[in-house]
Amino acid sequence: MSYRSARVAVLALMCSSAILCAQELAPPVPQKLTVRSQVLNEDRTIWVRMPAAAQGRNERYAVAYLTDGGANVNEIGAIIDFLAGANLMPPLIVVGITNTDRVRDLTPSKADVKNSDGTVDSYPTSGGADKFLDFVQSELVPEIEKRYPAQPFRIIVGHSLGGLFAIHALMSRPQLFQACIATSPSLWWDDFHTLRQAQKFFPGQKEFPKTLFFALGREGGPMAKGFADLRKVFISEQPKGFVVRSAHYEDEVHRSTELRGHYEGLRTIFSGWTVPTDPKTGRARGGLAGIEQHYRGLSQRLGFQVSAERAINSFGYSLLGDKNISGALAAFQRNVELYPGSANVYDSLADALEAEGKVEDALANVRKAVDLATRTGDPELPAFRRHLDRLLTPRK
Repeated sequence: MSYRSARVAVLALMCSSAILCAQELAPPVPQKLTVRSQVLNEDRTIWVRMPAAAQGRNERYAVAYLTDGGANVNEIGAIIDFLAGANLMPPLIVVGITNTDRVRDLTPSKADVKNSDGTVDSYPTSGGADKFLDFVQSELVPEIEKRYPAQPFRIIVGHSLGGLFAIHALMSRPQLFQACIATSPSLWWDDFHTLRQAQKFFPGQKEFPKTLFFALGREGGPMAKGFADLRKVFISEQPKGFVVRSAHYEDEVHRSTELRGHYEGLRTIFSGWTVPTDPKTGRARGGLAGIEQHYRGLSQRLGFQVSAERAINSFGYSLLGDKNISGALAAFQRNVELYPGSANVYDSLADALEAEGKVEDALANVRKAVDLATRTGDPELPAFRRHLDRLLTPRK
């Protein structure tokens, strides 16, 4: 996010929760990727959606891997962009895996399904979840991390049979995923096979630094039983470091549970993302040092480097709006030290330098912003150029 001058500091703070405040409204278009799988002996179509905040940025992002990759790629992508724009979570890359044989890939055990009328539905290809996980782990993840700026933080997201698969994946490949969102998981599969695994697995873990969110809609029978019994697993004791939350949406049907579950699941995974504020001043508790401490803690908890640039920038402008120029300069200069690859940090520093009367130094920093934004394709380049033109106008 960019802010132009001290005179618009208040407006900048109002816009600080909208990362697309001055950008195009069109969302990022997912890229189609074909991965040839030796494990599955087939081509798999993958949809990859970069976050809206990635344009013109040289950063790396955590990745959400979705089963049943289709329209849900843009659905969860829009939620991510919204929450990231409100600074409630980081931007994420979304990887949607389209289906070829859904039952084969998403069921952990081979089984037929007995219906209430006594008939049996046969699923001869079922039980391939572990092989599908081999594909994800040995072929898909390396391909994504080779092609895209991915952080080593992965979330597995699935709905229905995909939710069953997601929970299975969290238990069977804990080194592969750091978090799981399972909406309306089909835990009834194969006489509650995966539920019984969970009842043994989680109580046996002393430490499990992962996050699990699962949800159910207005669904009865075996779906409701599986959900309720999984909840019971976590009533008395949980492994150290394990965060688990669940939600029962009585006003949602099976399909619509996905949307609310994605929102609440992401909020759960990235709870505590926002810097705590002083209720009297509305500013970050502990000032600049408090912001850096908060983001160090987040980085340690999540296992990847979390950027404090945006929070420091907002803090600097709040000080500038109160005419605390020395404090604003300290904040903006710290941002330049921490994030020299960002064009916006130089543009922001220029605002404080201009407020201090150091127009030549302000000009030098805006020129750096324009140069860097030009080289990186930063969408804020037009705003930086306008800033430069405004500073040059009195000198003509």
